[in-house]
Amino acid sequence: MAVILDKAQELADAISASEELVLLREAAEKVDNDETATTALQKFQEKQEMVQRAASSGLQLPPEQMEELQAMQAEIRDIPSIQGFASAQTSFNELMDKVNEIISCAVMGKQPGEEPDGESCSPGCSCGH
Repeated sequence: MAVILDKAQELADAISASEELVLLREAAEKVDNDETATTALQKFQEKQEMVQRAASSGLQLPPEQMEELQAMQAEIRDIPSIQGFASAQTSFNELMDKVNEIISCAVMGKQPGEEPDGESCSPGCSCGH
C-alpha cells in the first residue's frame, strides 16, 4: 500500500506543478484583483441566493427577476478576467478528466480509448465505453 500512496503523492505533486493549475491560480488571482469582476460576481451571487430562497419557499419569481439574473450572468461572461478564468478552469478540468480516465481504465484492466471486447466497464468508469 505504501507504494500506491507514494505514487498518489507523486501524482498530486505533478498536478500541483502542472501548467494548467498554475494558469488557473493566476487566472483566479486576476479575477480577485479585478474590481469589476468581483462586484459583478457578488451581485450575481446575492441575486442567485435570493432566487434559490424564493424557490425553496415555494414562491414563484416574476419573469423579470429571472431575466435580470440571466442578464447578470451574460454580463459576467463578458468580463475578460472571468473569461480567462473560465478558459483556465476548462483546461484544468480536461487534465483532471484525463487523469481520472487513465486511473479508471487501469482499474478496469482497459487502456484509455480501448474498444470494448464485449464487456463494458462498470458504471462510473470514464474510459469512454
